[in-house]
Amino acid sequence: MSSVAENMLTIDQALGQPSLSIGLMLIQGWEKPVDYALYEICHHNIGVITGVELKIGTQILIERSETQIIPMVVHAEVPRQNLPEGYNRYRLISVDPDTDFETLIPELSQRSFALNNKQLYHVRFARFKTEIPTRVDARTFGSPELYGLKTMNVSKSGFLLASPPGFRVPFNESTLLELTVHMEDEEPISFLGKVIRCEFDFEKKMKRFGVNICEITPEARERYDSFIEDVEHRKNRQIFRLLNMPMPI
Repeated sequence: MSSVAENMLTIDQALGQPSLSIGLMLIQGWEKPVDYALYEICHHNIGVITGVELKIGTQILIERSETQIIPMVVHAEVPRQNLPEGYNRYRLISVDPDTDFETLIPELSQRSFALNNKQLYHVRFARFKTEIPTRVDARTFGSPELYGLKTMNVSKSGFLLASPPGFRVPFNESTLLELTVHMEDEEPISFLGKVIRCEFDFEKKMKRFGVNICEITPEARERYDSFIEDVEHRKNRQIFRLLNMPMPI
């Protein structure tokens, strides 16, 4: 491991705005904590940006206080597009089954981080690829015409949807949608969402839509969050299997 960003700007200076961390990041054998910024979070995983080069399997401690230390393992390197030179993204998973990062940072649910009235570097809910796509029915708000889409990835804030072959689905950025998620062996969940990104895949002759949840009832939110946590749990099993480590119980 080495720090290719050593002697460079602090990470906040490099990112151009204040960033969020959840405690000191410590690596055995290193003299000082690692400078990092949080960019992604879920129950048991976090995503960080750092100028330190980390290897998959590196064991890390997040020290929040003298009595609260979270043991973690690096399990993925993430594409570094749009990052300053010398910085990388990594995903870390906790090996403490009682960890819940979402309760450590409850403000995440309101998406309202600020520091001295300055907006913090964006922290998103972790996204999970869906090997078995979930069906999502969508229509523009108030329209009778329904379109069947499939999830490509899901998170607590929304999902990435793929259209059927062809370009007939008429949604564009900022389109308000009525959505129904069809979960296996459960009643569907309905809520409103907004298209925040629209991509054309001309090779596959399809469209992809990034959708954020914008209006959902408390009951539907509880069921949807439970659905995402089940997806995360299955992903965690895969991660520990690839790390050749036992799944924490």
